[in-house]
Amino acid sequence: MFAADRAAVSWLRRLGTGEGTSRLVCLPYAGGSGSSYEDWTRWLPAGVELWVPDLPAREHRMLEEPVEDIEVLVGALTDAVCADGRPASLFGHSFGALVAFELARRLRDRSRPVHGLFVSGMAAPQTLVPRPTPTDEEILFDLRSQGVAPPELYEQPDLLELVMPGIRADYAMALGYRYRDAPPLTTPVFALGGTTDDGVPEAGLAAWAAQTRASCETRLWHGDHMYLRDRAEELSGFVAERHLRLTGG
Repeated sequence: MFAADRAAVSWLRRLGTGEGTSRLVCLPYAGGSGSSYEDWTRWLPAGVELWVPDLPAREHRMLEEPVEDIEVLVGALTDAVCADGRPASLFGHSFGALVAFELARRLRDRSRPVHGLFVSGMAAPQTLVPRPTPTDEEILFDLRSQGVAPPELYEQPDLLELVMPGIRADYAMALGYRYRDAPPLTTPVFALGGTTDDGVPEAGLAAWAAQTRASCETRLWHGDHMYLRDRAEELSGFVAERHLRLTGG
């Protein structure tokens, strides 16, 4: 791995093994963790390294205070991405798409633009209206309805108490997101979604075109908001093919 500042690298961790010539950084949905992309290591080409955020209040950083400000989160991830000079693309699903977008902006401002921006399950940021933070009960209902947490989680009060701070912080950042005008990116954007995701219509995905001076490709897969769970192999292949085309890999 390229030499890098340890404080910066601690916000990103590598999934898989081997040395790649480029990186794909994947940001999870609200309440999720980098491990949700573990299966992608089975299908990505050997030359593409898969990196995910290593965030407070989850996994082995569970006992740390969660990040509650998206600007702080993006700042830490920007330093981590900049610590490695290899070509990189970003993929984010749902709340992760907003983080990826803001991260792409920040990297552009650091003269380190990413090669591709893959935004999944999220309408274009300029179309979003801030909403109040839901109650814990509403958050848990949303997680349960999407099937993104094991059923036993809801039956273990001690475990819920441990994980809820990070989940609550993610939901607050996602629903409270406020778009800021800025020049469009020069990075190609890929706006992806599920055919039956009523919360993110195709028009909302197509509106991402306003955020780049480069191309914007919209693509739908069969499935709902969490289509990426059942389409992981197909989706990771699509992302890898576009990433390699853009990085010259």
